[in-house]
Amino acid sequence: MASDPQPSRRKNGWLAAFLILFAAFLAMIVATAIGVGQSMQRSWQESMRDTITRNLSEKTRMFAIRVETDRTHKIADITSEEGHNAGARATVIDVNGKVLADSEVPVASLEDEGRRPEFATALRGQTGTETRRRGTFGTAVLYVAAPVSGGAVRLAYPLADIGIASGRARRTMVLGSVIAAFAGLAISALAAQTLSRKEGT
Repeated sequence: MASDPQPSRRKNGWLAAFLILFAAFLAMIVATAIGVGQSMQRSWQESMRDTITRNLSEKTRMFAIRVETDRTHKIADITSEEGHNAGARATVIDVNGKVLADSEVPVASLEDEGRRPEFATALRGQTGTETRRRGTFGTAVLYVAAPVSGGAVRLAYPLADIGIASGRARRTMVLGSVIAAFAGLAISALAAQTLSRKEGT
């Protein structure tokens, strides 16, 4: 007696439908994660950087005001306190670019610091903002300098927080993609089963 090929055809039909549907789900998930995810992350990083820049610029202006008005404390003490309060490295230079005080680095080792672009801008009477890496592969650091009478002041803030937050966002995106893939797996299996039943009737 010949065996009924109907169950075998139904199984093959289910498998083909499942693979097609699941592949379509995966393609949509990957496209969304790459396209929308990267766009949102880039926008979020720019927004976070702008916020940090505004906050550091405001703290630098307050630092400049104190240097201009505080006549009871030494410049080294003011620099140390302002750097601590801002959570940043604070530096003061004179009009010739000579470093007068720094909250983290010995002044003797900062002979060329006053030639930095942000200081050059501040010595021309404007707020100078620069971002560069500390070392060849070091953390990116935001520098904001403001003019004062007889020189300029600067605050330097490492942007490691942006990288840390970006890493967390990427992990969340990957987790969401995995969950979506499992959901797509279940939906594909259910839809393929429904289609195979209809073909078998």
